[in-house]
Amino acid sequence: MGAADLVPGISGGTIALITGVYKELLKSINAISWNAISKFKTEGIKSVWIKLNGPFIIAIFGGIISSILILSRSIEWLMTYEPIGLWSFFLGLILASILFLIKTELQYNTTSLIYILLGAIMSYLLTQLRVISNETPLWYLFISGFIGISAMILPGLSGAYILFIMGVYHTLLTKVRMAQDLLINFSHDKLIEVTSVLGVFLLGIVIGIKVFARFLTWLLELYPKKSIAVLIGLMVGALNKIWPWQNQSNKNIDETPVSMVAVLPQNYDGGDPEIIKSLILIFIGFVLLFAIEKSKVIFHK
Repeated sequence: MGAADLVPGISGGTIALITGVYKELLKSINAISWNAISKFKTEGIKSVWIKLNGPFIIAIFGGIISSILILSRSIEWLMTYEPIGLWSFFLGLILASILFLIKTELQYNTTSLIYILLGAIMSYLLTQLRVISNETPLWYLFISGFIGISAMILPGLSGAYILFIMGVYHTLLTKVRMAQDLLINFSHDKLIEVTSVLGVFLLGIVIGIKVFARFLTWLLELYPKKSIAVLIGLMVGALNKIWPWQNQSNKNIDETPVSMVAVLPQNYDGGDPEIIKSLILIFIGFVLLFAIEKSKVIFHK
């Protein structure tokens, strides 16, 4: 989930959904509250820890944070120097995920089709938003964290892409790298700069994830089949953002691209379309989904 959340176009929520931990993740987030934590005085730490599903929360968010810290540089390098390979792998994974969810979770009727279309249209329109100028006051970072985390836990919508169009993605990625560098070359001024930016952003994340997780849980409990159909639609509508071949369009005066448009390999203007490599990585991503599902069955047995 952490690796997916780093890539504009991929949602950590998608990974949670296809690995079968999505509903438990929402339930665990909803269980965390000051009232629940304060009961450790009367019920004991162990009892509260079990009620909060502590081991699961630590495992999930420990994995996410570790992945972001460890893989941020690698993902950035792949996005710069191996974009076709990176997007091809995720395209295969998401295509397999959509097919798997349609087969296992979807009711085959007109209502489901309508909700899939609604989700796809909404997701597609969001992926067409223009990039906002890179202004990053602290209040704006808080709003970015609040909105970004909502997308990160929503399958199909990329939190990283939302942060990108809000103009804070590169700022945050830079601060994460600075935080890593502080472990080697400590600087008091840089520590203040990093903690102020990331601290406010994380505050937005904490509040946003609580609000949005409760809303999603309510939807899944009240309208389970319709909600799943919308979630599948969101994944379908976002496929254009992870298409391996993208050309720059609508450049500004300073030659920076305003948007990217998906094209066929033969129309790709970024050099070698690397079709063979792309097909191999699409296949690997596609097969990986079913390997994950098979390992889940073996694990549960």
